[in-house]
Amino acid sequence: MNIKSLLLGSAVASVAFTGAQAADAIFVPEPEPMEYVRVCDVYGAGFFYIPGTETCLKIGGYVRYQIDWAEGDDGWRKASRANVQLDARSETELGTLRAFTELWFQNNTPNNGGASDTARVRQAFIELGGLYLGTKVTLWDGGLDGEYDNFGYDAEVHTVGYNFAAANGVNVGLALEEYDNNYDYTPNVVGKVGVKQGWGSFDAWAAYDATAEEWAAKARATVKLSDPLSLQVAAAYASGNNVYAPSLGFSDIFTGTTATSFARNYTWAAGAHLKYAVSNKLSLGFGGEYYGDAYDRVVTVGTTDYAVLGGNNDWALGAVVDYQIVKGFDAKLAVNYFDGDSFGDDNNWNGFLRLQRSF
Repeated sequence: MNIKSLLLGSAVASVAFTGAQAADAIFVPEPEPMEYVRVCDVYGAGFFYIPGTETCLKIGGYVRYQIDWAEGDDGWRKASRANVQLDARSETELGTLRAFTELWFQNNTPNNGGASDTARVRQAFIELGGLYLGTKVTLWDGGLDGEYDNFGYDAEVHTVGYNFAAANGVNVGLALEEYDNNYDYTPNVVGKVGVKQGWGSFDAWAAYDATAEEWAAKARATVKLSDPLSLQVAAAYASGNNVYAPSLGFSDIFTGTTATSFARNYTWAAGAHLKYAVSNKLSLGFGGEYYGDAYDRVVTVGTTDYAVLGGNNDWALGAVVDYQIVKGFDAKLAVNYFDGDSFGDDNNWNGFLRLQRSF
């Protein structure tokens, strides 16, 4: 009896001790499996999934250093720019949902000492299934590959628009754009149609300036003459002086007097650019543009208005060399010459050297 009682008591004590020990135990949860960043190849190279979501994100941009020169200047002008781009996309029942942001941070050499820094939101828009709204580069943007032409401004505008990508490389776009806050309640209207195939591409634009109550149209064709050689031709026409009219946009070349430091708008323009790829790293380009029948305008400098008569015909020539130093690091050298009724015998040359690291 004593032995049985002893064994029974030991068993009970052992169970009680084990239960107490279990009650006091600290449970350490197993670590969750690590979630690595996954590549998202649905929208092309460079996208990755934001961890924990089905949204794909691409981070890109560039850092640029540029040295400008213009005949008539007293020295070099230099500029550094940092460009950051964020592109987020995901699929919904209504199509691709996209948010795009582009930021610019730039420092220029000032004219008379001091600082000359600028920072701005170049683009910030939301897009769903082709319908977009926000701040975006105008749909009108598009010209020759040279650095001498200006078939249309590339300014950012507040806009609502729609892009439709059809079969066989055809795309159609329509946008309502507000150029500035003085445009009242009537937006500008811009339309574009284009096609891109193996032989090259063709694009045509039409725009209506609601404030000036004038319209403009332009077209551009790019033809692959051979594997290394391509030719671009473009033409533009404006019914009257408006924001979409062909323009000589290099204000720094109009030097000599205060009254002529401005850019002119023209009734029509035509130009061409020839590009030859010497190798996969080096390409050469040369072209020109003719600007016909400049519009009258008033140039305000300070508190003084200057009346500038139109009717001028001007032209430009330009050459450009593009070289890839290493992958992601490029150099561009451009030299331009301008002449015509708006120019004297001097101050007709300008150019720049640009180094850019893209990512």
